[in-house]
Amino acid sequence: MATSTATSTETDEATLSTSRVARVVTELVGSFLVFLAVYAICSIGTVLNSMMIGPNILTVGLLVGLAYGAITYMFGHVSGAHLNPAVSLASVLLGRIGFADFILYVIAQCLGAFGAAELLVKLIVMPSDASSANSSSLYSVYTWIRYAVNGVRESSPLAVTLNQMGVSGVTFGVKFGVLFEVAMTAIVVAIVLKSQNENGVPKPMAWLATALGYGVATAVAYPFTGAALNPARATGMALAGQSAAKAYNDSLSSASSTTSTTATAVTLPLQQLWIFWVAPLLAAAVVALVFLVVRSLHSNEKSAADIVEEKAELAKDAADSSDAAADSEDSEEASEQLAAAGISYEEEDAESKD
Repeated sequence: MATSTATSTETDEATLSTSRVARVVTELVGSFLVFLAVYAICSIGTVLNSMMIGPNILTVGLLVGLAYGAITYMFGHVSGAHLNPAVSLASVLLGRIGFADFILYVIAQCLGAFGAAELLVKLIVMPSDASSANSSSLYSVYTWIRYAVNGVRESSPLAVTLNQMGVSGVTFGVKFGVLFEVAMTAIVVAIVLKSQNENGVPKPMAWLATALGYGVATAVAYPFTGAALNPARATGMALAGQSAAKAYNDSLSSASSTTSTTATAVTLPLQQLWIFWVAPLLAAAVVALVFLVVRSLHSNEKSAADIVEEKAELAKDAADSSDAAADSEDSEEASEQLAAAGISYEEEDAESKD
């Protein structure tokens, strides 16, 4: 019990790095690493596994969750390992970080995501592709990264897979996508915030809670939106994949004029990017509001408890005073009775000594 209390006290007293540069750089590096892993899992991993229906959804969820959990474990004590503008927005609304940190965190997260997406695209382009026509090379790239690009309607992973299986006409619209992104991002943000102390320092098992939160939310949302749950994650791949998506659509247009094709043109990533900013940030604001309400109620409960405790202490003091007064009265009455009998305490003490 003593060891547990000491550990809890040390965690509560711990703080994030006092260096703003260290915190921002940590967010940049952490975001780059986690998004490189996420993009690779959602693109290369999905393509190699071919069908992302069934077990592959669980695999993607598990691996994405582990990626977030690992980076949280590595960098959480420095910057809080937000890795997500939604988490940073909720944190600034709760007063866990300052507004300047919020702005710098978001910039660092988006830069890390873009750098990771660009690196993955460059790694996917083989030397033979690089020497070929640009449009052909980009078309090849998009066939790899399309599952890592967040999107709705014909761009959602499940719609793409069904189309490849010959099932056309099944799409998931903007409202559907927003609903999933808001709900799942809210779960992620709530878990991340709950696994931190009020000063933003992750608790000892925060990495595991973060991994579970992102893992479950990704598994649920991935078939319908690609599970962004994070504006930076969506922005990085949208920017890096915009040209590839355009080349893919151009290639389909050229092919349809000469041969019949079942492939469907996709909405360009940047045209749908607003969804993956509005939905997560809305979720973050709602979660922060709930936390503020709970904090206020808890504060009121503590105030009421303090008042009750203060009244109890006053009553106890009054009772003690009353008992003391009663004892004093009894003592005086006893003295008077002894005096009436011609006996005093002094005489009794003298006789006791004899």
